[in-house]
This record gives sequence, structure tokens and C-alpha cells, in this order.
Amino acid sequence: MARVTDGLLGGISGKIGNLVFYQVNGQTLVRTKPAGGRSSTSSLQSYHQQAFALAQEFLSPLKMELAIGFVAFKIGTKRGIDRAKSLLLKNAIYPSEGIPVMHPTKAQVSSGDLTGASGAVFSASRPDQFRIEWTINSWDGSARDEDKTFVVVYDTMDLRVFSIQGGSYRKDGYQEVQVPWSSINENAAVYVYFSFYSERSGKIEFSDSVCLGRI
Repeated sequence: MARVTDGLLGGISGKIGNLVFYQVNGQTLVRTKPAGGRSSTSSLQSYHQQAFALAQEFLSPLKMELAIGFVAFKIGTKRGIDRAKSLLLKNAIYPSEGIPVMHPTKAQVSSGDLTGASGAVFSASRPDQFRIEWTINSWDGSARDEDKTFVVVYDTMDLRVFSIQGGSYRKDGYQEVQVPWSSINENAAVYVYFSFYSERSGKIEFSDSVCLGRI
């Protein structure tokens, strides 16, 4: 069972399913519980197996959102979650004393060549309601006024996801978000991911998402 470590606004630590949450310098990190294996399995093989399992478990609740945010990478049997998993293993999972540790703030829910958000931040008026603001950069690179937003809210404790596709335009400079969950554990690790996408000439293109932090 997870336990509160830093009071009302602190993080969580402990076990939830096969995931172990713990705090390092104020950040919530995640790893898998050590699993027994055959003695013939090398340390490197064991590490990669644990990292793959950690990535799979973290991304599974996001399958629908990843199919949207990584739509450009769906080729044949390859799906959005496959590309997301590859990026997660490369950019968000690092070894710590021989055990893979994940940094949720470095995970991505979309990827592409569209120019991303500039100066995006969010402020929460309450746990289930927040506002995202960004600098309007409509003519920076491939960015345009009509680009739309993609917001993903991921509660990594209760493994639930809420997303909004096309809630605002890049030219708006802000978006209000109301999470429809009846309650959010005040000690939960709920992350907000944000990106833009365009629809031009029948083609959908996303920007690389950014994690705006924890609610």
C-alpha cells in the first residue's frame, strides 16, 4: 500500500500493483518491484526486462491517447503505443543501482514535427480544475493560428486518464480544463501533458508533447 511521506502537498511512496513509488528531491519516481528470475539471466537482460515491463505498465492506461498522439507512426503492425514505448525507454527510464526508474515528467503522449508549445504553464484553482496558458507563437516554424490543443491528464495512482482533443486553438493562448472525476486523492501523482496538432490537406500532424507538471 502507498503511504503519504510529505504531508498534504507531498508525494507518495510505497507499492501499487507492480509499481513502487518513491520520492527523490521532491520528484515522484516509479520503478517495478524486483522480480525473481533464473540465475542464468544476466544483470543486463534482467534490467531490460524490468524496464520493458515498467514502460508497458505505465503506458497501458494511455492506449487510446497514444493512438491519437502517435497516429503518424502507425504503419502496418506498428502502433502508437510502440513508438511511445520506444521513446519512454530511451528518454524517461534510467538505471538506479541496477534497477530501472521512470521519470513520468519525461514521458510523451504525442510526437511529431509540428512546432510545439512555447512557455506553456498551468495553474490549478482546485484539484479537478486548472488553466493552461502559453505564448502564442503562430508563425514560429510550422505553427499556425488554427492548430488545436491536445491535453492528457494521467492519474498514475488510480490508473485513470482524461483527455481533451481540440479544446482550444493555438491563437487563443489559454485553455480551461475541468476533470470529470468525482474525486482526486490529494496525495495522488496526477500529471498534465500538453501538445498541439494540425489538420491540413487531410493530414494530421502533432507536436512533441510536454509534461507541465503535477496537479
